[in-house]
Amino acid sequence: MGPPPPHRFSPAAGWQVKLLVPSSQKLVPFLQCALPEACSGKMVRRLLEANLCRVNGRIERFGSARLERGDIVELSPAWKSVASQSVFPKFKTLYEDADLILVDKPVGWVCSEENCRRTFGTQLKLVHRLDKDTTGVLALAKTPKSLAEFTELFAKREVEKDYLAIVDGIPKEKEGARESHLMKKRVFEGQTIWGSGSKGLYAVTSWKMLSSGNNGSLLLCRPYTGRTHQIRVHLSEIGHPILVDRQYAARFRSALFAARPLLHAFRLCFGGTVVAESPLPLDMRNALFSLGMQVRHLRQFLGSEPHADCGNDRDEEEDAEEIKQGSHFSHQPG
Repeated sequence: MGPPPPHRFSPAAGWQVKLLVPSSQKLVPFLQCALPEACSGKMVRRLLEANLCRVNGRIERFGSARLERGDIVELSPAWKSVASQSVFPKFKTLYEDADLILVDKPVGWVCSEENCRRTFGTQLKLVHRLDKDTTGVLALAKTPKSLAEFTELFAKREVEKDYLAIVDGIPKEKEGARESHLMKKRVFEGQTIWGSGSKGLYAVTSWKMLSSGNNGSLLLCRPYTGRTHQIRVHLSEIGHPILVDRQYAARFRSALFAARPLLHAFRLCFGGTVVAESPLPLDMRNALFSLGMQVRHLRQFLGSEPHADCGNDRDEEEDAEEIKQGSHFSHQPG
């Protein structure tokens, strides 16, 4: 005879499901019993990896975690969509010519040669990579020659890359830059953690604040170098880590809950001619609304009409001026 079923009761604000643990057991089988919609252990682990589960108020990512009688398990509203995500997500084409295709990468897709082969076939090759949870513009080469050419452009820093990040808190300055040398610091949950040090790889990132709200801000970031986790490290080091990047922040000022670090590759430009832009994805647009940010002046980044309740206290001239100012970086690295 198995353990008694969990008891459901009203969740805290921002959480959809709240469960009382009736007896000692591991987290994955507990959630499989509590959530028949999730079914498989693989699906349960997927929502744990997306930081969608709390045990006694703390995010829990390990399915082997031991629960005790009286523990409280909570799930965020996003758990159903994450548990039901397709193994083979759809990619929207943003730009294509004889040599190159730029696609809109969805959250959760790992940039590996094996995944690329499985998703796109044997002809297309990754020109660069984005983190698993980062969305946005991703470049794929169609021929070995174009792969070598575009890879060289990245190596020579002749590719312009603009990212949108929703960060914790509100920077005192409207724009700035972080310049350092990045090196491996430690390992966290199987992932390498990078940080600035006296040695390492040179890295510089410029940023500009586009909007701010309740303990959160939207930044437009440009990495002039292409180091691993560069934007994540630099924003954390200036005191405004990406929400909710738990690899680079132990705690946040904002109470916003998100299923992933809110970083998006917005724009990619090769040599000033090949340009592709990916509008801010739905989860990040929802985050802007949850944080109470003004968004009407951000139309060029949203790609669709923002929520009707947002930004209705601005006029068209203000919007046009801020779009003009927000689309360029005035700070250049030294």
